[in-house]
Amino acid sequence: MTEIARPVLHAVQELAVGSLFCLALLPSDLIRRGFFQTCVLILAIAVGLGIWVSQTPALISLFLSLLLYGGSLWIVPKRWSTLALRLSLAVGSMGVFLPSLTALNRASLSPETAAQVAVTLASTLLLGSALIGMLLGHYYLRDPELPVALIRRVANLFLLATVLQGLLLVANVGVLYLFGGAEAAARIGLLSTSYGLVLLGRLLIGILGSFVLACLIWDTLRIPNVQAATGFFYIAILTAMIGEFLGGYLWHVTAIPV
Repeated sequence: MTEIARPVLHAVQELAVGSLFCLALLPSDLIRRGFFQTCVLILAIAVGLGIWVSQTPALISLFLSLLLYGGSLWIVPKRWSTLALRLSLAVGSMGVFLPSLTALNRASLSPETAAQVAVTLASTLLLGSALIGMLLGHYYLRDPELPVALIRRVANLFLLATVLQGLLLVANVGVLYLFGGAEAAARIGLLSTSYGLVLLGRLLIGILGSFVLACLIWDTLRIPNVQAATGFFYIAILTAMIGEFLGGYLWHVTAIPV
């Protein structure tokens, strides 16, 4: 797998797992099953394209669990779809977080590994809330009587994820620079010179751009204007995907969790 394909596929996995987490936060008794079926179909297509690029066990198991969840949505008892959703979330989480735990090839849990797990968590929540927020905003066109509190819940998660990402980047680089020694300083120098433009894109598009959009979404939902918030979610999914690809690429080439 190339250095370009690896972060892209990992971002797809984060998107799927984050979306499943957001779906678990939404009450199935207020939203028709058609919405959940549409979300699962989109996720299955995205993961399926990833499998077409690289047939990794994590992607294949996630794809199969998504098919199981999608099939369960056609079964009348809701408990089966709830169980299938939890199973898909567990399977996907293992595939997303295990690479962060094993990437540095260390026997014990190092601070850098823990930092990367935290960054992966923030990225997963960011991507998932952006996609589900966009799809849920469309659903309000079909059911305008749906409580605005539902999409606000997703918007608040998106805002929280952008703030968490910014704080983690500052904390990780700062701690690594102060306490990482000469080897860490060399990696930071590589990050700021050879990959300076990539880092700038990660900061301006992935973190700052997503944060500005999150604030706009939060403000428009105060009115509330769900249609305008949906438009901002459209842009947010683009900034989030670009930012996560750049962040994943920097992690693979410098081993610095940004």
